Amino acid sequence: MAITARFFVAEVTKFAGRDDQGTVRLRPSYANGANKEWATATPSGEITMSVNDPGAFAEFDAARLASDDIHITFERHPRATQ
Repeated sequence: MAITARFFVAEVTKFAGRDDQGTVRLRPSYANGANKEWATATPSGEITMSVNDPGAFAEFDAARLASDDIHITFERHPRATQ
């Protein structure tokens, strides 16, 4: 079963001396009740990632600047053993 959630980019912090890499902080998007069908199942949360890929970092920053949400799908996957 896949689990989906909608987050917004709350914060982008660039690494020292780098404009294309940094830390991205995501928070649940409740959009003033527009996402209420799933918001009651996810009352709070936060995802913080270090993003070293310049293209991905730019995409997160563009989403933040445009006030766009990020749709995330979580799926189970067997853990690697090595």
